[in-house]
Amino acid sequence: MENSSFRVAVQRAIKDYNKFRRPEAKASLVKIGKNQLTIDLEGSFCRGCGVSDYFEDFIYELKRYARVKITISSFEQTEPEKFRVKYNVRLSEAK
Repeated sequence: MENSSFRVAVQRAIKDYNKFRRPEAKASLVKIGKNQLTIDLEGSFCRGCGVSDYFEDFIYELKRYARVKITISSFEQTEPEKFRVKYNVRLSEAK
């Protein structure tokens, strides 16, 4: 999955994600692997919204920059206000 255009798309998505959601949530890239993307999300999060909404919001940001099929594979709380989220990613066919 790792290629330079996909990495650029991920970096842009993270930048936009942080622009609109910080300080409640801040994303950072952990790893781009074969068919998997790992992001750390950290912050106070809006508890009324539900923390998983923040995980899903990243999907929408990435889809603005890359033609991908992406789903949440797993997540774990690694610190009191930090989650590691793994996404399954597959590049979509161009129309």
